Amino acid sequence: MFQYAAGLSQIQQEKYEQATYNFSVALSKDPKNPAIYFARAYSRGSMQQYSGAISDLTKAIRLDSTNADYFFYRGYYKSKIGNDKGAIRDYSESIIRYPYYAETYYNRGLNLMHLGLLDDACLDFKTAIELGDTLSLKYRASLCKE
Repeated sequence: MFQYAAGLSQIQQEKYEQATYNFSVALSKDPKNPAIYFARAYSRGSMQQYSGAISDLTKAIRLDSTNADYFFYRGYYKSKIGNDKGAIRDYSESIIRYPYYAETYYNRGLNLMHLGLLDDACLDFKTAIELGDTLSLKYRASLCKE
């Protein structure tokens, strides 16, 4: 589909408004395609339109609840609007589907830390480090008991 391909190209060029428009046109022709909702969510999120991005990811998840990336990004955008509990739920769903992505543990750890759940955050930072993440090192060193 031309509009979808054009939108992907525009994302690479950081032309997010144009990409969002093209994804919307593509969705009008193929409204049951979760990949198009995901792409539009990414484009919207890149413009800090987090509510729209979350809405698109919710639609993508309704169409395909097996994709860990859909949950990861929805969690990420929820954390951007201060919804730590919602973000944690989505990161947890992402981990169930793909438990080897260090960034998911790191981000969930940050949300757990924001809620004061330091023991749980430390476990996530530890797992993230074991999976190769280096951003978690500073949090683990300053917050966690070895």
